[in-house]
Amino acid sequence: MKLTFDCQQVSRLLSDGQDRHLPTADRARMRLHLVMCQSCRNVDEQMQFLRRAMRGLHLHEAALHESRPHDRDPA
Repeated sequence: MKLTFDCQQVSRLLSDGQDRHLPTADRARMRLHLVMCQSCRNVDEQMQFLRRAMRGLHLHEAALHESRPHDRDPA
């Protein structure tokens, strides 16, 4: 078994890790790769930024929905 993953594997794990818990060994190997690879650190930062932005958008849309008057039947 290799000590670290390659960039393609890390990219996939970064994405997978957004949706599920990664096994400890995979997280350790991925972190080791991130220490050594600026490109993968950039990908990680971009994914984290996009995730925060999507959460913010979701919260903003929910707040807008709550602040709108609800359509009511005049009857």
